[in-house]
Amino acid sequence: MSAATISQVVSAAANIIYAGALVVAYYLIVKLYREMLQEMRDQRLAKERPQVLVQADYGHLPEIDLVIKNISGGAAKEITFDFSARVESSSGFNISELPYFKRGINFLGPEGEIRCFWDYLEDLVPVLKREGLTEGITVTVRYKDLSGKRYEDRWTFNPLLYEKNRSVRQRDTDDLVEAVEKVSEMLDEVLRRGDAPDSAQESRISGERPDS
Repeated sequence: MSAATISQVVSAAANIIYAGALVVAYYLIVKLYREMLQEMRDQRLAKERPQVLVQADYGHLPEIDLVIKNISGGAAKEITFDFSARVESSSGFNISELPYFKRGINFLGPEGEIRCFWDYLEDLVPVLKREGLTEGITVTVRYKDLSGKRYEDRWTFNPLLYEKNRSVRQRDTDDLVEAVEKVSEMLDEVLRRGDAPDSAQESRISGERPDS
């Protein structure tokens, strides 16, 4: 085989390898692009679909609230709730029989929230233990998005996990107002007792002689 023939064969092989590399690179780019588009689509759908949760809010212990919240950017409709056990307070009030739990909610917009006071932790613990709810209460939430697609989620909340928790009550505006009122009452009491310095005392304090 002549050198020219060998050169032609090598050139042809190089062209084939080059073409194959281009095909592989093109395939990988297309695949990556499709994956990026799918990821963007999934993210968009995740933001648009509703996500309704039911949880116990322990942010202000010892007070416990029961909260329904749509945490997504999509509206939810025809929301229903199915509890594994009664959600009852220490006073005997059945929260799971509230109208919006029993009959459902027609509509809950994005970031919409419904909150209900449940009980104080120290009062609720013996109730849950008496009912044998050591693993908590599970609620099944069923709902639709605006296009009619159905969703179903399950959430479990268990206040017993926070038993004996040492919480500090948060200070709020009412506490500040109460403190100001107490200071004002103390000043009034001082003035009533005549403890305020008279003009002669003030003059002695300032180093000036009182007018005769």
